[in-house]
Amino acid sequence: MKFHENLTKYRKRAGLTQNQLAMKLSVTPQAVSKWENGSYPDSQLLPEISKILDVSLDVLFGLKEEEGSKSIAHSAGIKIQQLPEEKRAEFVMKLFYNIVSSYNLNTIPEEVNFPESLVKETYASLRTDYEIAMARLNPDMQYVSFIRIPENGVNSYFKIEPRLIELFSFLSDENVLEVISYAETLGRNCILTKDCIAKDLNMSIEVVSEIVDRLDRFGIMWELTANTGEGSFPIYGYVHNVPLVTIFVLAESLVNFLSVREPDIDIWTKPPFRKPEENHDN
Repeated sequence: MKFHENLTKYRKRAGLTQNQLAMKLSVTPQAVSKWENGSYPDSQLLPEISKILDVSLDVLFGLKEEEGSKSIAHSAGIKIQQLPEEKRAEFVMKLFYNIVSSYNLNTIPEEVNFPESLVKETYASLRTDYEIAMARLNPDMQYVSFIRIPENGVNSYFKIEPRLIELFSFLSDENVLEVISYAETLGRNCILTKDCIAKDLNMSIEVVSEIVDRLDRFGIMWELTANTGEGSFPIYGYVHNVPLVTIFVLAESLVNFLSVREPDIDIWTKPPFRKPEENHDN
């Protein structure tokens, strides 16, 4: 961050207007305005500016960060941006593992190390009254899942309604899973036809047509019309849907059982789904 940006930031933090800072420095408000737009004050004014704003000149000039000025979240964000793309997921997994492990108050965070030797289906697991979380640690498929539990419970968001029942019923069809898995392998902005899908998956056009039409109604695919000049026909785009992929991955973990939990932080007293009377408990 440049000097003029820091000057504005720390003046505002000190609760001063440009006029008020100008008065304290015995300069005009126009001078302060010029400094905050890219110019610099006379060198003899710098110690007084530092004193008034309670910030070192090194920080004002962006030579170093103010001690304690970065939040943990900001520091993590900066770290992500500094890492090569292929290293970011590894950092996130290790960070999440450390966070979950630290819910055990007897844990020393500095001594937490991501496990290297893992049996199949090893998870970090967390359940409290305020959050539930899980991470699969095995290198063949790693993921994290974190839910902050609403005051009224997860069931204040998750509703057993006809459209949700329809979705789960739809996803129970093997052919539907085959079509979605196929579509997920396609590149961005790839356009499909029902005939193409039927041929690639060796399915009847009638089965594919019904599946694609229902995917369209769910907003997972969308229909367009191609006009060749000699006629028109429907084509389809596919939404690479993060929640849908997440459902598939979590379902695979569920049917494989959560064999090993390391760590297993289990300190809840209230379930994530809550009865109405529980919502008013202190």
